[in-house]
Amino acid sequence: MRILGMILLALGWSTAMPVVAAPAKPPAKLAAKGPLRPLAKAPAKPAAPTTLPDTPQVQAVRRAFRFAFPIYEIMRTRGLQLGRAEAAGFSNAVNALLPRLTLADATTREITTPNNDTLYASAWLDLSQGPVVFSVPALPGRYNSAALMTVTSDVVAVLGTRTAPQGGRYAIVGPGYTGPAPSGTELVRSPTNQAWLLVRVVVNGKDDIPAASQAILSYTMAGPGAVPPFALATPPAPDGKAFLSVVNAVIAASGSSDLQAKLMGIADTGLGRDWDALTPDAQALWNRAIPIMTRELRGGLADIGGTVDGWSYPPFNIAEYGDDDDLRAKVALGGLAALPRVEAVYLSARSDATGAALDGSKSWRVRIPAGLPLQAFWSLTMYQQEADGRLFFVPNPLDRFAVGDRSRHLRPDRDGSTEIFVQAQKPSGERVVNWLPAPGGKFVLVFRAYLPKAPLLDGSFRLPPVIEGEMIP
Repeated sequence: MRILGMILLALGWSTAMPVVAAPAKPPAKLAAKGPLRPLAKAPAKPAAPTTLPDTPQVQAVRRAFRFAFPIYEIMRTRGLQLGRAEAAGFSNAVNALLPRLTLADATTREITTPNNDTLYASAWLDLSQGPVVFSVPALPGRYNSAALMTVTSDVVAVLGTRTAPQGGRYAIVGPGYTGPAPSGTELVRSPTNQAWLLVRVVVNGKDDIPAASQAILSYTMAGPGAVPPFALATPPAPDGKAFLSVVNAVIAASGSSDLQAKLMGIADTGLGRDWDALTPDAQALWNRAIPIMTRELRGGLADIGGTVDGWSYPPFNIAEYGDDDDLRAKVALGGLAALPRVEAVYLSARSDATGAALDGSKSWRVRIPAGLPLQAFWSLTMYQQEADGRLFFVPNPLDRFAVGDRSRHLRPDRDGSTEIFVQAQKPSGERVVNWLPAPGGKFVLVFRAYLPKAPLLDGSFRLPPVIEGEMIP
């Protein structure tokens, strides 16, 4: 069995290191040898370019970049998690479940837009050596899902409450597998040899974490352990050589004829070719384009669908992207590992109905109606957008990063709806129970509805707009 269990708590998930300033040195005394002359200023460093010319070559590179970016982000996340497993003493944690037995918090930085609703377990699969057998427990009364994603981040299966409430045993296989299903299993096929299995198990309040932990530890996995490691580095801000080298190596090992064919169609951009074989001009373009084209994706979840009253509603093909490389790339930066709409609906807001940006220096009201059309649960989560476009939680004195229907402190109004106060300043008195802490500056709200019913799926249900209100002292 390839199960790491509770010892994975030692991984932590935070990469932050304390920075200790060197002791200050006393200023050196200047010898009086004539009048002092002003020091010559160092020449100013030229500012990095922020735009690219709209040429056919740049347009082609943009298309190639958006095709490749989710692959790189998947491998970057894989490298972070497997690196922490290795630091904890597991030299090769491929094809093993890596559970996190605490809720994500402000130190959680490996997956953009994490939730504060569920425990997670990750398994980074290499299916080139044969099937990986995955057992899903029956968890009546507790929402759970295990999403199988390809190396491009497309969800090809969700196993859990909606699809397998009774549990089951599954043999996950790659594109080239032609053998029978192992005894007592159902075949689940990934179109790529590299895949990511992400398990979510809901937590019904902090005192439920021990029970939820036991639930997530009841998942098991068995499969080939002796798989070749992926040796290429995946820095968070890659240059052209790192970016292209990783994507090329992954596609070559993917076993996917579709990815290979798509790569052939954009080979004139340099993707799919050895870095050293590119012309200096092509290398320079990739080095210049990657940071600019990453910034172009910063709209994330709030920039992928139709907007009504300030809330962005996701398109129908989220997580099942097909040929929509633009959508896939935007979600990879702003919501990697998003579930399909039939499993969860994500609404996001960064402005009110008038277009005014949501900012913690003001006070805002979010009203959640009673009787939401869903079968599982809902939550409203606060995020701060980093300079690179990724979304993470906001540190606050209550460690409150989200509120939802499992938040026992929330007080609904007489009609059953709940008004949530959003501001940076902590309210005094009893209204703190409905407070969602915000940063001092701009922020993004994400509303999640798990197992949505038809009105959420067909768009007939709409959330009320976020409204500015008086600051609560």
